[in-house]
Amino acid sequence: MSTDTGESTALKPDESWETVLSTMHGARSAMYTAGSTAILLMWAGIITIAYLTQYAISTFATDFADSYPWFPGPLWAIITSFGVIGSMTIGHRAGRALSPGLAMQHAGIRVFAYWMTVTAAAGLLPGAAGLWNESGSEKIPFVLMGVIALGYVLFGILNRTVIAAFGVGMAAAFYVPHYLFDDIAPAVSGFAMLGLLGAIAMWVRRTGEW
Repeated sequence: MSTDTGESTALKPDESWETVLSTMHGARSAMYTAGSTAILLMWAGIITIAYLTQYAISTFATDFADSYPWFPGPLWAIITSFGVIGSMTIGHRAGRALSPGLAMQHAGIRVFAYWMTVTAAAGLLPGAAGLWNESGSEKIPFVLMGVIALGYVLFGILNRTVIAAFGVGMAAAFYVPHYLFDDIAPAVSGFAMLGLLGAIAMWVRRTGEW
């Protein structure tokens, strides 16, 4: 390496190794988190819609809510299915734009397998706890959100800090209102997620990182 004055400089062995490791880590993180910010924005919006829709049904369609107290389960399943499809589409396109090679395909498969495992756990754990019935259905969202938030935190710790922060924010937006605000908790959670959406948007605007 040469400086502006023409003098030659050389990296020390430990500096060279650190540079190689930093480059490898950056490339690996880019593969595993391709399109992640757009996906976070999308999920923040979807979860906001789900919370506010649940609150609207409970408030303005009380007969329906009383007759079908388990309605939040199917409601969330339908709304979040669009998020699953959108996540796969965004991630696939972002990955191909980054690198269409075999390494990117393998990274995509690993990320897909990770989130499918988290999704399966979110569905199986309530069943193992005996909640998939009319009496336990109200507790299912508490398990689902906990597992999904944990999935975001673990994935973010390994790959990108903002993803872990999103997981913590998503858990706080759900659990805090449900323990403090009773009947209006879904509305409070919805607005909390809306605030999280705004925070991510501001972060993207400030850093320019997608």
